[in-house]
Amino acid sequence: MPYEPDLDALLTEGHRRRWKRAEFTVEVHELAPARLPSGRLLASDGYPTQDDEPFDLTVPPGEYPMYAWVAVQHKRGKEYERRNVALELRIGANPTVSWEMATAAGERVEDLEDEDGYFGFPVDSGRATITDLQTCEALWQWEFSRVEEVFIPKPLPERPVPGLVSAVVDPATGGNLTVVGSGWGDGFYPTFVGRDADGAVTRFVVDFMLFTDA
Repeated sequence: MPYEPDLDALLTEGHRRRWKRAEFTVEVHELAPARLPSGRLLASDGYPTQDDEPFDLTVPPGEYPMYAWVAVQHKRGKEYERRNVALELRIGANPTVSWEMATAAGERVEDLEDEDGYFGFPVDSGRATITDLQTCEALWQWEFSRVEEVFIPKPLPERPVPGLVSAVVDPATGGNLTVVGSGWGDGFYPTFVGRDADGAVTRFVVDFMLFTDA
């Protein structure tokens, strides 16, 4: 069976989860809305490259709410640390009743052979994003020194959303990039698509697999 997280539980404010003798409580934080000039989406390391492939599922261009789901650990009644559980791009307002793995061209879930297998994207910067391909194309025209100045401030914010930086990349379209910390850091992370009872897309959710041993 492909990897199937319990997103309905994880994406619930106040959800409590015990993991490795620690207890976490999930918070949700609204981020800057995502402006999608083309509706062609990709999820990637916090610094997208031209090797990143967009999903084969597109959405109408426009502005959509974004949310970070953050797990907060307390020790002896005080906040000890916080880690991002998921990054959500909300497409529709209807309740989500089903989930499917997001795929890029040539990827088919039925071809996954490993138990708990999944398609995803690599992270080696400790941060991740979900954004519009056209916005990435604008970002690729920046000098790295500008990317570093805007998206890698020192120090990176630790709360309420670890690693959060959001900025407009392409003033002509309003295309923006929102970057957050990727769970425990570097890894390989899947994205899931939520659908409502009529099959319409409700959400894209990057799962940082916080409570797994992957």
